[in-house]
Amino acid sequence: MEQNKVVGLHKEKHAKTKISSVRPFSHIAQEHMLPVVVHEFVVAGAEFPVVFVKDQQTERFQPVVLLGLASQQNLMLVDDKWQAMYVPRVVRNYPLVLVQEAPESDRLMVAIDEASERVNEAEGFPLFNDDGSESEFLTVRKQQMGEYVDYAQMTQVFMEKLKSLGLLKEQVLTVTINEEKRNINGIHMVDDQKLNELSDETFLELRKLGYLTAIYAHLMSLQHTQKLVQKLAEREEAAKA
Repeated sequence: MEQNKVVGLHKEKHAKTKISSVRPFSHIAQEHMLPVVVHEFVVAGAEFPVVFVKDQQTERFQPVVLLGLASQQNLMLVDDKWQAMYVPRVVRNYPLVLVQEAPESDRLMVAIDEASERVNEAEGFPLFNDDGSESEFLTVRKQQMGEYVDYAQMTQVFMEKLKSLGLLKEQVLTVTINEEKRNINGIHMVDDQKLNELSDETFLELRKLGYLTAIYAHLMSLQHTQKLVQKLAEREEAAKA
């Protein structure tokens, strides 16, 4: 796969640029997890396991949906077709992305990954109108990306709260695929025992913050790990055939 070539979006340079809708998921074909925001837990958790991973350098936790059970394994993508109803927000706007205007800068600007096979001048959604103004397609995408940044910040506050209450525990997921046991490491989840031991006051605070819905959506989503196990077993059986 060609390396990313992310450049700032300019109406002169990209006046004729279009984004085609061909193979919209090719850029995540080898991703076994995708970041999600807390606002997605209920809908994403209805189809995927929602778990937490820890950045060893910053000690920060990030919620993710599991798409596979090993690195570079995406079981939710078959022949470039997405095998679920819900598409996580993080992948919807690519090849448009937000990047820092400059190192250390808080300001973000819209950029485009020119290495994407979907970026061309022949077909697809134009980014700019003939008069140089932003197309409706671009306006909607920019709005969604801005929303995602806000949601990501709220998600970080949510994660800090869980961390401060000691509600996160590391868990080795052990799955059985075609009678062979495999361990998945580096996964964190909410410790439901500690959740039940919280004081009434703290529990009520979580409810008022709207966090309980997300916590329960995460805990219930863990059952979907079994769905990934089944998909992997089928894929391995098919490979043997």
